Amino acid sequence: MSKKNNKISIYLYILLIIAGCVLACSSLITNDYLKLIIVMATLCGGLFGVMKGLSKSGNTEEAIEE
Repeated sequence: MSKKNNKISIYLYILLIIAGCVLACSSLITNDYLKLIIVMATLCGGLFGVMKGLSKSGNTEEAIEE
């Protein structure tokens, strides 16, 4: 069950990365500095979540094989 939750969380973090890219390219936020802060926060959070999720799945597979 945790493997399914892990996949769902990775997909949510990927959606967060895509939302950051959309915000970066859109004109919803007119202030450039505010846009930069929001986009960097969403991208960093999304990348951190994806890396954390992928490292968990890799460790469990290695533990099962050994």
